[in-house]
Amino acid sequence: MPSLLNRIRNLITAQAHHQIDEIENPQVMAAQVLRDLGDDLQQANQALVVSLGAEKQLQRQHEAAGAESTDWDLKAERLLQAGDEDKARSALERAVQARSRTLALDTPLAAAQRATARLREQVQRLKAELETARGRAAVITANQTAATALGSAARASDSYTRAMDRAQQMDRLSQKASRYESEAEAAAELLNEDGRFEREVARVDLGVEVESRLAELKARLAGSPASPFN
Repeated sequence: MPSLLNRIRNLITAQAHHQIDEIENPQVMAAQVLRDLGDDLQQANQALVVSLGAEKQLQRQHEAAGAESTDWDLKAERLLQAGDEDKARSALERAVQARSRTLALDTPLAAAQRATARLREQVQRLKAELETARGRAAVITANQTAATALGSAARASDSYTRAMDRAQQMDRLSQKASRYESEAEAAAELLNEDGRFEREVARVDLGVEVESRLAELKARLAGSPASPFN
């Protein structure tokens, strides 16, 4: 029983694959792959745009914090030169805070830069894959067109062969009909010969009978009295 069930399962699987192969059109499937690759490239481009925007924003914040830190350092230096140590200390505190923000932005900025670089590489690869796929799709289309043409040519050749077979069959029928016609003519000639022979025989028989009747008539007349008209 397990063997029978395995055979049934294999048969169903084989039939399913056969039906899928019949339905699957390489040209149509290739076009779908191109559409899918195009969608993937569009999504990657959108992600790259978002990543670039985030990277630029972090870059601006990082530069602003660094510029602010430098600016407060300069102010602290001028205040200290002016003898205002308290304000110089406050300026330095602001400079340290700005520098801390700059350092805090280093990690997310580096991560954003790595993400942007990775997405940029993915976009380039997808572009290359799309161009390669387009070339392959063109080859698939050309091959399928050639296969269709060859199939049409094969069917036309089959039709031509069948037509030639029919023509040869017609020739054989014509030859057979000619033979029948010749046989009929020969039979007609034979019948004409037989009829002519029968007519000749009948004519000879008629002549014999006429001569016999003539001889009888002459004999009867020779034995009878002379006619008064003589």
